[in-house]
Amino acid sequence: MILVTGATGFVGSHLVKKLAAKGQAVRALVRDRDKAEKRLGNGNVELAQGDVKDPESLARSAEGCEAVVHLVGIIQPAPGQSFRSVHVEGTKSVLEAAKKAGTVKHFVYQSALGTRENARSEYHKTKYAAEEMTRSSGLGWTITRPSIIYGPGDEFTLRMKSLINLPLPFVPLLGSGQGLFQPVYIDDMTEALARITGEPKYYGKTAELCGPRRLTLNEVVHEIAEAIGKKKPITHIPVPFASPAVFAMEAILPKPPVTLDQLLMLQEDNVCASNFMDELGIKPVDFKGGLRKFVT
Repeated sequence: MILVTGATGFVGSHLVKKLAAKGQAVRALVRDRDKAEKRLGNGNVELAQGDVKDPESLARSAEGCEAVVHLVGIIQPAPGQSFRSVHVEGTKSVLEAAKKAGTVKHFVYQSALGTRENARSEYHKTKYAAEEMTRSSGLGWTITRPSIIYGPGDEFTLRMKSLINLPLPFVPLLGSGQGLFQPVYIDDMTEALARITGEPKYYGKTAELCGPRRLTLNEVVHEIAEAIGKKKPITHIPVPFASPAVFAMEAILPKPPVTLDQLLMLQEDNVCASNFMDELGIKPVDFKGGLRKFVT
């Protein structure tokens, strides 16, 4: 039995379905059972109602599981949710439940490219703290660090489409647009997680997972625009000019379209130094090919 946290999220929902399709027994940690039933279907999936903030529910969910895939994370803070409370305290609670179960041999933690001890962004700093707890847990562990994951239901592509579809003769883009990304399609990402989970030869590995091609943000936007049949030039908004407006939006809006922390990350490349897809024997789909599968 594999426990998947964050099971109704973008990656989690796709992973649960992937594992179930492979005949794997899956237990999905969900906060809302009705929402989960609609999102995950009624396949070979056991729903466990709980929350990473509720240690008792985590302990029940982990009972009898041989592996845990921990996917809970946020890309920006929200009321009652900080990077530290979700990434650090949440991961600590899941690790404690996994160890208490006594049956969990493998803990897979989904981190992100750019995670490091002296990172500029709070997102990456807290992800690194969660990685360190995972490494010192005493469990067999694997840490995955993907680039941008895209596919049906992803927020990144939806946000880019919204920018492209604005009633403007150009696409407004923060920064120079020269930062590098290596987008990985959701089916490739979940296949990688499925092959890693429960496999002892991947214990103690930090796996960078990417698509086959490095693209600048400008190229990413152009390819999404092409996929939806739009052709517009890009107008770049320098980060120093945008920062005051972003600061104001963070102060006023409960969910701003962009945050100062995201601006910091936007100024860094997001590519694999060594793509673990090769070791897994996965040939990831090209960005254009992936977009054709779902973008209209």
